[in-house]
Amino acid sequence: MKSKIKLAFKDFLMQPPKGVQFQLLINEQLVDGNIVQKKDTPTTYTFFSDKGQTTVIRDEEKKVSTIKSRDSYEITLQIIGGSGVTKAIHKATLNQGKLLTIVAVSPWVKVPLSNSGAVTGDTFYEVEYGVKRQNKTNTVRVFIQDLPRKILLEALSHRNSTAWAGNRSKKSLPHRTADESSKSVEFPANTNKCNLFVYDVLTAVGINVALIEHGKSKYIWGYSKVSPPLAGEWADENRLLKSWSVQRSALPGDIGAYAVNYSDASGHVGFVLSQGVCISASWEKIEVNDVGFRRASGNAIDSDHDFTIFRRYKYSTPQ
Repeated sequence: MKSKIKLAFKDFLMQPPKGVQFQLLINEQLVDGNIVQKKDTPTTYTFFSDKGQTTVIRDEEKKVSTIKSRDSYEITLQIIGGSGVTKAIHKATLNQGKLLTIVAVSPWVKVPLSNSGAVTGDTFYEVEYGVKRQNKTNTVRVFIQDLPRKILLEALSHRNSTAWAGNRSKKSLPHRTADESSKSVEFPANTNKCNLFVYDVLTAVGINVALIEHGKSKYIWGYSKVSPPLAGEWADENRLLKSWSVQRSALPGDIGAYAVNYSDASGHVGFVLSQGVCISASWEKIEVNDVGFRRASGNAIDSDHDFTIFRRYKYSTPQ
């Protein structure tokens, strides 16, 4: 008796995830551990059952396994992360003698590569970033899933935006739990807004960031004026510990920060795309570049500082 599976993988944007490795398990037994979809066509598995044994053939030519024959088979598809960790992304039942068509949507997604922030047809996981003072653009391969993916896609959607530019005023997104008097905070023109960019991105993806009292208001009894954490507060390992862990090495989606007592800022803060690559608000626009990593890479001048701390949201599990 013959049964068949037609299997197609899609990423979060319903594109074929080229270069990503998947696994096929049947009744919890690993049958094919090296599935890499190179084009937008299904992979076919044919089951030939005879005398209590079933042979599994991939794409009509390659024998991948022999399993015990059953009336039905439990099919599990797993994705293999960059660290080798596996994650189940689809389960289904194949009945003996039937055809099962599966479109498995993975938790991985293409990262925007173009300056407009639009997703392009470039190689999976590649992101361009600028290297200061070398007048060149590099690419980096990034592995992102779950909540870190949401954070970085939201951040990347604003690439080259001037909404957080220093010479413009901007209101923060409304805080979900604050009282009406402090739901939104206006940052005036001629102020740095790297911390506002971090706050707005996190708020947009549904993360509540603690608001903090700043300025003279905290010394006036009965009066409170709160605003998003400053770069220096993100860099303080004793602050924001309710929702954010302190890390010394970065993963995609982490917040990188350093504290410096500038005349107009407390440091710098941004989102880590990969080790050595950051997306953050500069004075002019939202940029993807090597800020926060220049001393480690040997590309720094005296005024540059590297991130001294990375903050990871406690309720996400990035790989």
